[in-house]
Amino acid sequence: MKPFASALVLSLLLCACGPFRAQVVPMPTIDLAAERAGRCLVVLLPGRFSSPEEFRRAGFAEAVSSRGLRIDLVAVDAHLGYYRGRTVVERLRTDIIGPARAAGYEQVWIAGTSLGGLGALIYMKDYPEDLSGVLSIAPFLGEDELIHEIEQAGGAAEWTAPAPSDDEEVGATLWRWLSAGRPGSESVPLHLGWGNLDDFDRSNRLLAKMLPPERTYTVDGGHDFEAWNLVWAEFLDRERLCEDTP
Repeated sequence: MKPFASALVLSLLLCACGPFRAQVVPMPTIDLAAERAGRCLVVLLPGRFSSPEEFRRAGFAEAVSSRGLRIDLVAVDAHLGYYRGRTVVERLRTDIIGPARAAGYEQVWIAGTSLGGLGALIYMKDYPEDLSGVLSIAPFLGEDELIHEIEQAGGAAEWTAPAPSDDEEVGATLWRWLSAGRPGSESVPLHLGWGNLDDFDRSNRLLAKMLPPERTYTVDGGHDFEAWNLVWAEFLDRERLCEDTP
């Protein structure tokens, strides 16, 4: 397992309480498309306390169909147990994204909310060659102390990352990667959205400063699907994802 994911798992283990759900192989999914268009796929990753079914109830598929976009949606049950078991990235790659590419999908995106937004960044960091892009919605990006430290430095570009360690908090590992100037590229664009009342507003704003303005979405609301629906809708309207895919 790569060091980034190891640090993430340690952080989650230290802050998590209660039993973890068992990992299932292959990772379970819910297909949100009435019928597959077969060319463009968005893999949806839920938050820590969410289920893949919530993407259906929130109307993510209806937002796609109402715009006439040819996008297939697969919501994945990537729960905290996979992060704890250090398998979330490899399960996504083996069970979901690899088979999608083999099936002929020309574009594969990941869109994740909260913990899923962090998971999308992890995958992008480890296997950018697998993806056409990422939409990270209200991701956890580190503890308050670290975020304050980066703010005081004037942003990620001016922040001096500490030397890597085996037991460091996930945020330090994440921001070391981000501060190296790799939060997105033209070939694998990173989009970021969140609510202005979200507890992660400060950290998300720090990351937004590293991205082109057209790839950031700030909406009214907090850390919930009411705000995340607005981000999803604005992303679809602005990006028109896969609209030109035949």
